[in-house]
Amino acid sequence: MGGVGIGNTHPLFISIQNPALLAYNAYYTTAIAGLSVESRRLATTETQDRLSSGGFDYLAVAFPLLKYKIGFNIGLAPYSTVSYRLLATDPVQGLPNSRSTALYEGSGGLTQAYAATGVNIYKGLTAGVRVSYLFGNISEQISTTFSSDSVSAAGYAANFSQRSNYSDILFSGGLGYRKELNKEKQTYLMAGFTYELETDIDANLTFSKWRQQNVTGGSFLVSDTLAKNYNGSLLLPAAIGFGASFGRLYSFAVGADIRMQNWERYRDFESGADSGLGNSYRIAAGGEWTPNYVSRNYFSRVTYRTGVQVEKTPFLVNGEEINEFGINFGLTLPVGASGVHTSFSLGQRGKTDNDLIRERFFRIGLGVTLNERWFERYRYD
Repeated sequence: MGGVGIGNTHPLFISIQNPALLAYNAYYTTAIAGLSVESRRLATTETQDRLSSGGFDYLAVAFPLLKYKIGFNIGLAPYSTVSYRLLATDPVQGLPNSRSTALYEGSGGLTQAYAATGVNIYKGLTAGVRVSYLFGNISEQISTTFSSDSVSAAGYAANFSQRSNYSDILFSGGLGYRKELNKEKQTYLMAGFTYELETDIDANLTFSKWRQQNVTGGSFLVSDTLAKNYNGSLLLPAAIGFGASFGRLYSFAVGADIRMQNWERYRDFESGADSGLGNSYRIAAGGEWTPNYVSRNYFSRVTYRTGVQVEKTPFLVNGEEINEFGINFGLTLPVGASGVHTSFSLGQRGKTDNDLIRERFFRIGLGVTLNERWFERYRYD
């Protein structure tokens, strides 16, 4: 459904985005796992490149502590990822027949391990909290070489590498409200709200610089090396989200979400008082449809999904905002009360105007949901 989930849930799935909706997990112990692969094409007005990546998306287990009253969830999921490799060659001003070649590389990311619970407070009003342990590292490297067609000109190479390690605790919460419109037809309206607290995250930064110089026209000689290590923190800004949906149980649902984050408050080792980032938002809308959940026809029990999302990222490059647009399609193939999920996403981030980079991506996701009735007391006559 395009990532919609703040104000929408389903009895056979886990609400990951809003812990308050865990209270609606009434019967099943649910386990979910997923992975994805992605192909990206990066382009400027002069060149283009392709990158591929993939890996783990989520792993979670949820179960009811008290039917229709309290739900509990533990899980592991990526919080952010870094993956890029860019090569740029430019002439050196003031030096004819000279050029610089720079290779920019980045990898790593942050992962969150979390526990969450949702409680039904009063007549469809639910509240939930989530506590996450955030950990991981990000590595970045810039390798630059300067060369000239002139034999008399000395060439040299410079390298900068940086590795940042992060770990801390994040707190977030949510509210949910569900209004039954028609009990016989099982139609409903649902709304949700989430809030993630602003957090100072403990960080350790290690960086090194070195330079090599060609003084003879032959091999490179090391001329300078510098390495330092810092302990500090970065300020992760608060985030707020709203969502709403309308649907019929086991039949269809349509919904929309908006999530906003004040990235102007972001601070790290280098940004100081001004991070250079702007506020961001993400708007998503989508729907799902199951033709006939109890039909003997298998394809009538398949759930079909589609969605769209628009995002204003916090990045401002050359005075231009970096925006993203994407569309999604997916299926859930039922296996009893469980299911296998497939998804396909197409999108674009950025543009080639004003010396920017345009990124087009195609992502395939595969997931599985297992539903079993655990912790249930049976009676025998």
